[in-house]
Amino acid sequence: MTTVRRHLDRLRETGDLISVTERVHWEGAVAEVASEATRHNCPVTLFENTSGTVRPVSGVYGGADQFASADQRPWQRISQALDLGPECSYTELIEHLARWETSDIDDVTDESAATVRDSGDIYSLGLPTTSDGTPLVSLGLLVVERDGVTTWAPIRGRAQRSQTLRLSVPESVVEWCTSSADVSVVLGVSAAPLIAALQGWTQGQTTPSVPNLAAGLADVSVTTVGSRTVPSDAEVRIDGRMNAVESSVTEETEPRAAWELTCETATVDVNVETVAVREDPLVPFTPLGEPLTDDIHLMCLVETAKLFRRVNNYWGVSPVEWIQLPVEGRLGFCIVSSEILYAGFEWQLANTLFSFSDLFDKVLVLDEQADPTNLARAIDDMWVKAHPANDWIFSEPNASSAAAPLYRSDDENGSRLYINATWDPRWDEEYIAPRVTFETAFSENVLESLIERWEELGLDDLLDERGVNTDHE
Repeated sequence: MTTVRRHLDRLRETGDLISVTERVHWEGAVAEVASEATRHNCPVTLFENTSGTVRPVSGVYGGADQFASADQRPWQRISQALDLGPECSYTELIEHLARWETSDIDDVTDESAATVRDSGDIYSLGLPTTSDGTPLVSLGLLVVERDGVTTWAPIRGRAQRSQTLRLSVPESVVEWCTSSADVSVVLGVSAAPLIAALQGWTQGQTTPSVPNLAAGLADVSVTTVGSRTVPSDAEVRIDGRMNAVESSVTEETEPRAAWELTCETATVDVNVETVAVREDPLVPFTPLGEPLTDDIHLMCLVETAKLFRRVNNYWGVSPVEWIQLPVEGRLGFCIVSSEILYAGFEWQLANTLFSFSDLFDKVLVLDEQADPTNLARAIDDMWVKAHPANDWIFSEPNASSAAAPLYRSDDENGSRLYINATWDPRWDEEYIAPRVTFETAFSENVLESLIERWEELGLDDLLDERGVNTDHE
């Protein structure tokens, strides 16, 4: 089982984690440093020296900007956290998430998830604060039970007072359980429970058996607290009683998490009774509202896996090679690489994707040979292979606005766009331009000369020193 601690150890071994040993105060400063780190593709940032009990860590499930980095992939940290290894390809990761398999949880330990502290004061934990100075709760789970079934749900919120948490949760969770129930809020859990909670409650259908979904993604160890099944690797566990809050008394002035764009939400208060922590607890968090943060990466992958599974079961065949919702810029883009089964298939494919998700209002269709690791080439194909007069197709301006784009948040209707950057399946091979690569752009004698000069200059060693991928051969 890959716990948060084990995951961080691996990242440290590969040089993808940096420890901040200088004193950084959890009020404001931690979140500001984390925001700058994610914005500039920095390694995972662990704050070792704060005045609180927990050690905050940012970027645990995030990743690099695809336009800026040559040796890091945006999804790499998540695949490692699921024990799929650093060499796991993007397509393999999407296929793994798209299986939607459930497994029995056999490893139920008697070990307590964490040690109960004397004080139930949330402020003493030292969680990073929001812009108004209240402790932020992110990348955690709400654990609640009904009729012997425990579910885990995504949360976003803050400390309302020293012994009250105000949380945003999927509305369907509140409808599923009783409005007043004993619950646990767990922080510092591994990737599988976080992803399973998103799959169970934000995909347009409710699947309460989230612990079994998590077990289908990776090894998960659980324990019991009261009648609830809780991830035993949780670094912090807050037990209390949940109460629904009327929407008329809630304030929504703070940034929302990415998963809140995909479902209706409700607000609940958790009256804290006990707080349990591990020794030197590690708590991943995400500076909400910033680019490239963990919650955006997780939600984009979960939504992509849903689309991948549904479109590849729609026509009775599996024409789609991969789908990607790029996290860069939150532009509301869906890129899909597919075999074009017949003339007009790309139009049907785009409309099917629009019908399955409202996170985006643009679909870019690429040929099946397109590389999912090369976003720049995908954008290049959009300009080179798709003529604006023939291949950029706008719908009538009466479509609902997409949920994710930052540029269109007035809830007004508008147009959707699909761009066909594929070769017409009716064309003969001789009319299709060959892909220009290093190998095809130069004659053999020029290639040999270039390779010789490359070796003479020792450029491989230079690139290795700078940590740049040398897959140029």
